[in-house]
Amino acid sequence: MNIKKIKAYLGFEVLMIVSVVGLNIAFFFDHAAEAIIFKSAAGLFFVAAGLCGYLQNKDNRAFFRPVFIAILCCMAGDVFLALDSDGLLFLLGVVSFGAAHVLFSVAFCKKSPVKKTDIVAAAVLLLGFTLSLFFVDLEFRGLLPVVILYAAIIAFMAIKALSLWPYRKEEPACIKLLTVGGVLFLISDLVLLFWLFGTDPQKPVQSVNWVLYYSSQLCTTAALNEYVSVTSNQKA
Repeated sequence: MNIKKIKAYLGFEVLMIVSVVGLNIAFFFDHAAEAIIFKSAAGLFFVAAGLCGYLQNKDNRAFFRPVFIAILCCMAGDVFLALDSDGLLFLLGVVSFGAAHVLFSVAFCKKSPVKKTDIVAAAVLLLGFTLSLFFVDLEFRGLLPVVILYAAIIAFMAIKALSLWPYRKEEPACIKLLTVGGVLFLISDLVLLFWLFGTDPQKPVQSVNWVLYYSSQLCTTAALNEYVSVTSNQKA
């Protein structure tokens, strides 16, 4: 990547961080309209950061395309959840994020083919999550099947993100960022569970979720741009 393109990517990442700070401040002071604006802005900026990497790589679109579409799905999910008032947009948000995790998994599988150990590990992770629900005070309001299905999708995505780790010597920064991003996404959704379905959710829970979630997006978009830098250097 040339200097101008690096500056553009870094500028979008900085603007995303600023938007997340604004989002948390607006949320803390109960400024709902401003919070929606900052949330939408954060989504637009991490999409723009990802687009910088996507447009620069013409040799590996099989990997880049599903990742970038997944990032777009995340932005759509953000908007749906921010505007939800009657439950319908909530479900659309879940579908959007579910689609994003499927697309992330597709991309990860192109670098690290699915193995039996991946399926077993994802199943164990899902089983552990399901059993843990009996020990926490949550009210799912009829949405438990949706939560379990979503958990199965993100569990597999997180396992595939971890399966990339052995390939880190090929593309050190890119693989590490993708792995960390996938794990942070999983943790952020676990925190979000307590905000959405907790019997007495506190504002810091939502703030922690946002910090983890946008950190995940930061890692993912940085990985796309880092991959461009690595392949560019290799060609040089």
